Amino acid sequence: MKLLFTMQDKWFRENIIKPFEKEYGVKVNVRTFEKEIDLQNILELDKDKNTIALVKTPHTQLIPLAKKGLVMDLEQAVGDRYKEDIKEYTEASMDMATIDGKVYYIPRKLETNTLLFLKSKVKDAVENWQKFEADINNMFKKYNGIGLPKGYTLEADPNEWDWYDLAVVGYYWANTEYNGKKEPRIAHRGKKYGGTIVEMLTKIYQASGTQEDAIAINTTPVKDMFEWEVLFKEEGIYNPGMWEEGWSGGGIWNAMAAGKVYLAFMHQIDAFFIHGGSNPNMTGYLVEPDDMGVAIMPKGVSLELNENGEPVRQGSHASQLAGWWWGIPTSTPDPELSYELARWITNAENHAKESQTFGMMPIRKDIVENLNGTFKEDWMQEVFDVANRQIKAGVKPLPQITQWPEVGQLYLDAWYDIVVDGNNKDIQKVLDEKYAPKAREIVK
Repeated sequence: MKLLFTMQDKWFRENIIKPFEKEYGVKVNVRTFEKEIDLQNILELDKDKNTIALVKTPHTQLIPLAKKGLVMDLEQAVGDRYKEDIKEYTEASMDMATIDGKVYYIPRKLETNTLLFLKSKVKDAVENWQKFEADINNMFKKYNGIGLPKGYTLEADPNEWDWYDLAVVGYYWANTEYNGKKEPRIAHRGKKYGGTIVEMLTKIYQASGTQEDAIAINTTPVKDMFEWEVLFKEEGIYNPGMWEEGWSGGGIWNAMAAGKVYLAFMHQIDAFFIHGGSNPNMTGYLVEPDDMGVAIMPKGVSLELNENGEPVRQGSHASQLAGWWWGIPTSTPDPELSYELARWITNAENHAKESQTFGMMPIRKDIVENLNGTFKEDWMQEVFDVANRQIKAGVKPLPQITQWPEVGQLYLDAWYDIVVDGNNKDIQKVLDEKYAPKAREIVK
């Protein structure tokens, strides 16, 4: 992602900041930061200096910066005029900009995981998976005592899939020879970092879990998530590069380029890199870029089936919502000009250009409602259309507690312990005795 940051920073300075400086007759000093937590320290140090006009704020810092009084609400900054302006932005982006009934931020971009796959390989699996049906049935029987759900069929449209479908497709691919080799073709991030935590959190949400479930770390949706993760690992459906090489998003891009992965869970920017975007440095990772497909996330269901052969627990097609917003520091030298800069960055022309160049999910209603007229390529329109449909299908942000990074680390530890290292004979016991007590200690 360093490549993306460098590309985006240079483009932003040249195409957004320089025209603003010319228009308003001012000089803007754009500075960067390494870690999200550094924002609080930077703004604390600026309290008496009044040098920072605007700060790009990640979703993890929206509430902390507001609660600590380090950014001002928009009414404090510019009075009532903001109320009409914010009608231009999408509901999802403004929901997270609003804290305790006050609007603190102007949105910059949203991002959510969706399903990304090779259309030709999905078609192959849909048409031919039944030659492995008996083996697949026996595989599931080991875990739920029954096998596939009663009357099971694999839908041709990935937008309709649930976790059973994902496993069926993954089993078919792993046991079918492609390019002279059989190997697992599904992956998610496995590096010991925040991206892998988001993969697990997303699955908890799909299993009807809440932020409170995620914090507790031992409730039924969490257990369901780990049970499926174990199955995908133990049955050779997940590509082992996830944990052996510690794949981040870029690792999965490279695996797709090498023909090792046919399906993963990706942000919109990932999709632009994988397909190849309008930025000259986004050269693509696929031999056939038009073979890339996207869909909303699969529906979470329990492995456990009832007497009618149906999953005992039915979840949803949910995903996790993240993004970045523009905040005006309380130490700003000029609140009005800070606000004008945020609005300039996110005006229709500038936001459309940046979204098209870097795959940023649009946060302006006029762009969201006119994807065909805004984006020149059909695949770009599809990426953003699916992102919008994912929001409608259900999205939730990270748990909004300051201790979430420490709790998230427990998920990384648990995933490597339970899934990778095989400590999964009694998942509920492991969660109850080893990880839930640590989580309670962290958040008490």
